[in-house]
Amino acid sequence: MFGQKVAAALLISFIIDAENINYGLFILLGIFVCIGIYVVILLNSRRVRIQRQILQRKVAQRTGEISKQKEELQNQSNALQKAYEEIKTKNMAIEEAFEHLTNSYSKLSDLNREKDGIISIVAHDLRTPLNNIEGLTQLISMEGNLNKDQQDYISKIRSVVKNGNNMIQDLLDINQAKNQKPILNLSDIALGPFIENWQANFEKALLSKNQKLILTGDFFDLDIRTDAGLLSRILDNLMSNAIKFSVQGTSIHIDIHSQNDNLNLIIRDEGPGISEQDQLKMFKPFTRLSAKPTNGEPSNGLGLSIIKSLCQQLGGKITVNSEIGKGTTFEINLPMATACEMVSK
Repeated sequence: MFGQKVAAALLISFIIDAENINYGLFILLGIFVCIGIYVVILLNSRRVRIQRQILQRKVAQRTGEISKQKEELQNQSNALQKAYEEIKTKNMAIEEAFEHLTNSYSKLSDLNREKDGIISIVAHDLRTPLNNIEGLTQLISMEGNLNKDQQDYISKIRSVVKNGNNMIQDLLDINQAKNQKPILNLSDIALGPFIENWQANFEKALLSKNQKLILTGDFFDLDIRTDAGLLSRILDNLMSNAIKFSVQGTSIHIDIHSQNDNLNLIIRDEGPGISEQDQLKMFKPFTRLSAKPTNGEPSNGLGLSIIKSLCQQLGGKITVNSEIGKGTTFEINLPMATACEMVSK
């Protein structure tokens, strides 16, 4: 600081002693410029130092943030690695389960084929003796001179043979519906004569329980195109169930009418009704419901599942409406002209 003052004093003396005042002023101006430059340099140096400190603080802060982010990323990487190991373990378990399921499916397929073969063989082997029994009963009946008890025995034998053949047919129908695409025998059917011929098959069964069939609807002049055999089987199963589960002296109501290119078959009985629990499972094969036949008639638990299968084969559906103590109503909805892969008559 002292050196600076001495230098300034010397410069001033030099300027005063100078012969040329203008030259002195020029020198003085140069000195002030140098001083200004020096001040500017000092200020810039200070600003640079301050900026460097700020930058260092920012770098330190950012370094800390990066370090924290790095730690978080490392934790996430560890978690992902752990999750990957878990997924890898689960994938291995899934692959083992899939292999087990594949083997099980293969075994089940083999068992299913064996089951189909057994059903076909058993059905054939059972039908032969049943038909032989039916033939023998006919021969005995033709001999005549049978007393009342013998005639009753013959009638019971025929009833057993018929029930056995019906059960065999039901088994074959269920098995075929599950394993084969239906091939329909379509034909044009005059519904009036068809229903009249069909209901004649149940006159004896209705009479035995003092029951009455009441037919209504506009079906007498209707013509439909469908599989007559499947339609007959649907009606047979519905009618048999209605007779079987209704007490003596009741009526069975069947209403048949057309609606929007569809045929509606509604059959209502005055039986005990079907519980809500039974309605959830009633269309499954081999399912016996809580209601029992009222006269000891046989029931194999296949009738309703067969009806549903036959309706689906004809492109229709079946619905049920029932309450305990208020009877049961089944509604069948079928197209007036069935469209399916078929063999037409």
